[in-house]
Amino acid sequence: MNSAKIFIDPAKCRKDGICVKICPCQIFKPGTSGVPEVEAGLVSTCIKCGHCVSACPGDAITVKALDTADFKPGISELPEFEVFENLVMSRRSIRTFKSEPVKIELLQKLVEMTRYCPTAKNTQTLSWLIVNGHDKVRQVAADVINLFRPVEQMAPMVAAFDKGEDPICRNAPQLLVVYGPEKYTWGTLDAAIAIANLELAAKTSGLGTCWGGFVTHAAASDKQIGKNLGLNDSEKIFAALMIGYPKYAYRKVPPRNPLRLKIV
Repeated sequence: MNSAKIFIDPAKCRKDGICVKICPCQIFKPGTSGVPEVEAGLVSTCIKCGHCVSACPGDAITVKALDTADFKPGISELPEFEVFENLVMSRRSIRTFKSEPVKIELLQKLVEMTRYCPTAKNTQTLSWLIVNGHDKVRQVAADVINLFRPVEQMAPMVAAFDKGEDPICRNAPQLLVVYGPEKYTWGTLDAAIAIANLELAAKTSGLGTCWGGFVTHAAASDKQIGKNLGLNDSEKIFAALMIGYPKYAYRKVPPRNPLRLKIV
């Protein structure tokens, strides 16, 4: 009933087999006594998602790699669908910000929340970087512009920047960057999930955000952009997000294309 890393307390087990049914790695199997058993040969495949501990109604399971004290209580009340729907629909891509910077403590709180967003196989591989302050953000924009200078299609953007505008980072007071190992296959998807959730949380905090597509694209072409922010050769910028207080309020939700849906 135990292995080197996962333990089941038979005195607490309710013999409901929930762990057997929900473990993504199929580490648990039905036991002859009704108490599930741990497949010793599969323990090494555990992705430390915590599903078994979270779902066990008898608190009978211990995963040594996960400190029981670090588990948080489950959410008993969720916002009504209409409330969440309104939050999603009212989120806007903000491209005009107030000059007031966001307090670092609030940014840290938002980034902290993303630790609970899904990642491929629960790898939790990515890291965050805060470019803090107008001057530093503009320097990132300048690095991107310099990369764009030889590109004819980017000439209008380069000219606008040289006139004092910022078509890259939109004069945002801060820029959030998601980065990680260059060879991590799921980096772009993990970063997108994290940023999508952070954007909604930012909205509830009175903040505005906008995806930094030009920064992400340029950084993929020239590692020097990441190096200028302290990244090394093996690290890659997977996403960037401008953030700040919106200068203007948006009173209406624009229409969108009709839903394209197939049911097969």
